[in-house]
Amino acid sequence: MIFFIVVGAGVIILGFLVTFIITQNRDGYAKALTLAAMGNFLDARAIVRDKLEEDHQNPYGHYVMAKIYSMENDPLNEAKHLEIIKKNNRYTKDIDPVMVSNRIADIYYNKDFYEESFFHYLDTLQFDRSNAIACMRLGFMALGQKEFRIADNFFSRLPEEKINTSIYHIARGVISGVTGGGKEGEYFENAYKLEKSAVCGFLYALALSRENKHKEAVKIATAIVDQVDDEYVRYTIFQFLMTEAILMLNFPDAFKYSRLCMEMAKLNGWVSEITESNIHFSMICIYMGRYEDASEHLIEAEASRLDDPEIINLANLKYKLERGLGNIDSLALDYDLTKELNLLSLSLFPNSRYFELSGMRSSKPFNIKGLVDENGNKTAKKLDLVGVDKFEKFIAMTGTQFKNQATRMILKLGFRVTKELVNTDGDGVNYLCSSKENVDLKAIFRIRKWKDAKVSDIFLREMVQQMGENQAMKGYIIGNFDLTEAGRKILSQHDDQFEIINGDRLEDLLDKTM
Repeated sequence: MIFFIVVGAGVIILGFLVTFIITQNRDGYAKALTLAAMGNFLDARAIVRDKLEEDHQNPYGHYVMAKIYSMENDPLNEAKHLEIIKKNNRYTKDIDPVMVSNRIADIYYNKDFYEESFFHYLDTLQFDRSNAIACMRLGFMALGQKEFRIADNFFSRLPEEKINTSIYHIARGVISGVTGGGKEGEYFENAYKLEKSAVCGFLYALALSRENKHKEAVKIATAIVDQVDDEYVRYTIFQFLMTEAILMLNFPDAFKYSRLCMEMAKLNGWVSEITESNIHFSMICIYMGRYEDASEHLIEAEASRLDDPEIINLANLKYKLERGLGNIDSLALDYDLTKELNLLSLSLFPNSRYFELSGMRSSKPFNIKGLVDENGNKTAKKLDLVGVDKFEKFIAMTGTQFKNQATRMILKLGFRVTKELVNTDGDGVNYLCSSKENVDLKAIFRIRKWKDAKVSDIFLREMVQQMGENQAMKGYIIGNFDLTEAGRKILSQHDDQFEIINGDRLEDLLDKTM
């Protein structure tokens, strides 16, 4: 009996002792936090360092040190101590893996260290697959890199009926529109209900147009145009109103908006847009029988784009209509003006423009494919094993290194370099090449170190001319780019001659040659 009393007393004394030590430790940390709150960060950190000497892996000690750095507005050192907690894999009830990973990721996100932020948010999902903060941030970072399916994987884990922010619904709408999901109208409508902004309204109007709800689309677009200060965005909305008027057979309004576009383009000196708006205005004038109004602007368009078959065919149609040699329907075999007018909506506003107009594009690329697969599963165990994205390596190459890489890409596509051609752009190389299987089959390769470039009709026309001068049957354009509306038209006229390698095709080619 005495034995049990002695043992019981010993346990109680030991409990008090442990409690005392913990209290003393906590009192020390509390004192450090009090000093930090008073601005005495140096002494505060000294106290915590002394405590950590007793236990280097104490999660609470590193957490307090992180808090002190946070008070001192030094987020990178805050992240450093939180990362020590993660590395040691020691947590407490109040200091759990989700909280630690999210805070580190948040720090890096606010510092624009997106690769690091992405990595730590992925760690959060290892413990909480549907963590709202992590899924939201991961979704937006993936969308900013145009990784639509990866972004959708993260966004789809969130209960959308509970999310009342317009930016989330814009993101889901962009993904649905670009990938053909078919729900973009619903998402953009929700976004517009939550925020009556120009961006939300314009995206919703575009989606309504795709659903053939043209009156509603025009009503919204007309309402938002006065909210916009940016001249180019206003120009784009007027283009949209022009195409909607055409689809509704409201040609007086189409005439009005096409004239507005033309005047804005000339006032701002937008060379490519001046030519495009001249063509659109001329098309509408000719359809309405206002041949005299079309004449001057058609001549301007011809002067800026010599030998453009579309402009030549439009001018020939005007000539025949003026002289009573037929009507728009009977001359459709020469140039189907009705069809071309109706196609303006799709050519000016393809589904890819949802992304462009949303403002979701990230200005800083990072190697997202090195961190995660298409299903949102983490593939990198350590951040320092991810490495630099191959595309970033490619565009950073200079001189002989870049030319050697270009040659490897050409060989992979079944050609050999014959000679280097002049390149006045200065951001890549031009090569004349011959097929490995048939030396008589020649091709021009233009390989560029572009990042989200816009390729216009001028670039393609110059390339067609260069192909003719060198008796080349094919033209390869390799780089990170999209085509302008005028560029797409030229491509459609020479579809069998051009090979466009961008996006996933470029990524695949780099994977096979680097």
